[in-house]
Amino acid sequence: MSIKKIILIIIVLFVIASAFMSLKWRNISVIDKVTVSGNYTVSRDEILSAARIKDTIKDEEEIDIDKIQDRIMKHPELKKVFVSKVLPSELKIEVIEKRPLAIISGDNEMKLIDDELDVFPFKNSNKLYDLPVISGVRIESSPNQKNRYNKEDLRLGLFIIINAYKESKAMYNNISEINLSDSGKVIIYLSEDSSPFYFPRNNSAKISDTEYQNLLINKLRVFDSYIKQSLDNHLKKQINYVDLRYSNQILVNSNN
Repeated sequence: MSIKKIILIIIVLFVIASAFMSLKWRNISVIDKVTVSGNYTVSRDEILSAARIKDTIKDEEEIDIDKIQDRIMKHPELKKVFVSKVLPSELKIEVIEKRPLAIISGDNEMKLIDDELDVFPFKNSNKLYDLPVISGVRIESSPNQKNRYNKEDLRLGLFIIINAYKESKAMYNNISEINLSDSGKVIIYLSEDSSPFYFPRNNSAKISDTEYQNLLINKLRVFDSYIKQSLDNHLKKQINYVDLRYSNQILVNSNN
């Protein structure tokens, strides 16, 4: 028998076996194992509750992958969901959680925000990481609750947070809050102190503007240098504010 015929027979047998297994799966009406992976802060029980399923599924009508996936995707803290069947009787659920970068405080509520400006709620306060807070964000008139927060304000707050993290982990860890309520400046508060730090704010430019980005990054470096060199002394004094808006100087207003 030639090699070509042998290969052809193998292919035919493989197709027949695949069709048989597929048919066999369609006839299976019981799931006795549900595997959930990729979840870190969203519990397995929460995911199963969102999917409206239990560990064992006996009703064949409940084993609808598309429906299960759509239900789980409605969970506000999940970014992506993949649901699949694994022979002989397993349902596999893989999730990717949203990665919050900050807490948004405003309009008598607190929400989380990720790097894609997706604003979402959290159900359990225990899920609050040690994240910086963005406050004073302008509220827009929008029927969609997710779009109520001004996007440019959110981009500005996240730009500062992300670049503070890139420049210095110590500086990032010292940032407690970024307040955007003042149109003339960005106000940053330290984790260990209530005295504000004033950063420049350019309302005529968007944060996507390179010159504006470079200005803020430069001020973050000055801020980082101040923290490294003067934080201990700063905490001992009664500081009213530290102004970083001017070129080549730091204005420290103190009662001491």
